[in-house]
Amino acid sequence: MLAHLLLVAVAGFQATSAPPARPADPEAERARAAFALLAPAERRELVDFLGSELARVRTFQMGLSRWALSEADRDRSAWPAAGEAPHFDPERHAPAQPIARHRLDPADRRVAAARVQLAVPEDPRAWAYDWGTGLVRRRPPADGPERAFELALCGLPPEHDLVRALVERALDDGSQRRSLAAFAHAYTDRAGNVYPGITLYDAWKSGAEIEMPDVDCLGIVNTVLDDWTTWTSIVPAHRHESLYRRIGELFQPAQRVRELRVALAATFLEASPRLCCGYEGSIGNFHALWEECASTPAELAKRLPGAQGWKEFLAAWVERCTTDGELYQRGLARQRTLEAESRTIRAVLLSVLEEYGAFARLREAGTKDGRRSPRDR
Repeated sequence: MLAHLLLVAVAGFQATSAPPARPADPEAERARAAFALLAPAERRELVDFLGSELARVRTFQMGLSRWALSEADRDRSAWPAAGEAPHFDPERHAPAQPIARHRLDPADRRVAAARVQLAVPEDPRAWAYDWGTGLVRRRPPADGPERAFELALCGLPPEHDLVRALVERALDDGSQRRSLAAFAHAYTDRAGNVYPGITLYDAWKSGAEIEMPDVDCLGIVNTVLDDWTTWTSIVPAHRHESLYRRIGELFQPAQRVRELRVALAATFLEASPRLCCGYEGSIGNFHALWEECASTPAELAKRLPGAQGWKEFLAAWVERCTTDGELYQRGLARQRTLEAESRTIRAVLLSVLEEYGAFARLREAGTKDGRRSPRDR
């Protein structure tokens, strides 16, 4: 069956396309070119060198990163690795139409087309919080020196991804875990194709018109509501609307709880992160909120609403930031501090590249192929 998904996230949320490209950054491109000349073992060695240099940096941003890591309830090696998102079993949830599922290759053009249609960007994070289980998960393909290098180039601590995942975990009240676990299942189509890297959460968040086979629709209501009788396969056309509406009623509160906390976690270490879902204009307010809570996730978690109080909470905080100029200015000062300190991290990285000899190697390569630039002379 085909579901025509409207903006089920409604009231304050907007589906967003891929973020605009950042302006050209010659310094960053030069650093990437130098890093690319290094062998894999050399890249790891350079990132280890970077870590030892940053260990001596005493800034607010680096202090937050170290503190968050020290508060973790287990060693980083104890967190499980992320795996493929599961898909709902057609034999269990749609026995009248048990179309077998098979995963597409991530390089399949259909996967690329779906990512564009649903505005699902590639996720480079080395660590991510699993909202369906309450666990932080390691993403081995991304957990390498290349990711740490890119983070430092963006002015973020090499452990930024793990810190952000830990902060999301600390802010999660668990109230929507059952729903978020259901929407964490892989997106599939009516032909039985499973789309790697795309979940039902991504699909519903997009607001796009998508295929929703019986197995996915019924899988959600079966697992979240334990309702196995209101709708059964094959769902007749005249029951589609009521089923989609009920799924939307499950998705909306789950998204409200999750996206507010994701946005706040993004501003824990980063001055101006790219946010979605209508939070793009709230960055200053969020820094003010972190400032009032002494940048302590446990303190902030106590103040955050569930799905029902979401709208009132945001409105009240906007009003507070509007009327309390001193508080808002403290938030802006926090943001400016993080912005300035991000330049410190990049400067350390560039210094390490120079000291390690990566830039010298780039200059030599430029001389050999005739493309030596005035900057490299």
